[in-house]
Amino acid sequence: MIKFFRKIRQKLLSENKFNKYLVYALGEIVLVVIGILIALQINNLNEQRKQNNLEQDYLFALKTEFENNLIEVNRVIKLTSKLHDNAQELATFTGPEMPNMTEEKFGELYFGTINAEVQYRPGSGVLNEIINSGKLNIFQNKDLKNALATLDAMLLQIRFQENEELLKVRTDLILIGRDNVSQRRMANDVYGKLFGLDKGKFLDSNKHLVTSRKFDNLITGFIFTSGYLKGRYETMKKQLEKVIVILDSQIK
Repeated sequence: MIKFFRKIRQKLLSENKFNKYLVYALGEIVLVVIGILIALQINNLNEQRKQNNLEQDYLFALKTEFENNLIEVNRVIKLTSKLHDNAQELATFTGPEMPNMTEEKFGELYFGTINAEVQYRPGSGVLNEIINSGKLNIFQNKDLKNALATLDAMLLQIRFQENEELLKVRTDLILIGRDNVSQRRMANDVYGKLFGLDKGKFLDSNKHLVTSRKFDNLITGFIFTSGYLKGRYETMKKQLEKVIVILDSQIK
């Protein structure tokens, strides 16, 4: 093709058709420019197609990750609600007088309040990869980008409530029980013989713990902190549901 155009130019010059040569040369330049523009457009379309494919891959991966996180947040909401309810019922028995409750009931409520650590453990591999690689702008939907950007701050609030608030109160409740009651007897009253242990020889009542002002304060603190934490989880749940709806709208 290049040789063909060259022969035409040479023929026009040899025939002293200079004006025609200029017109031809100008036309050739225009054709070259058009070719370059077409090539650039094709390249841009290919790059855009690659970006769109990558966006779709990330959308699918994020949806799977957030659907799993939704299951996880529902788990901790259910667990926190159970611990919170046990603490609230236990608080109805605290006071200066010995309560009208059985040893078994006291043990059930006490262990039912402290027997589980609460921690939200979401998957974050896909989201971290997107953020750390600077690919958040690959998403065309502004609502999605804003929703994703808020998740980290919400998780920090949850971690503070879990570790700096609820965990500390739970630990203090465990320690006051360890120092003031027979946990061996209490466990036997609630669960029966565990690991070959019977009630032991310290058979006096454990219920006196509820007459302690300190215990009452700790139970109150547990109710407050678990209630706040449940609220944090429910806010996270709404945000995850919002993100999933946006993801569904963007997946093609």
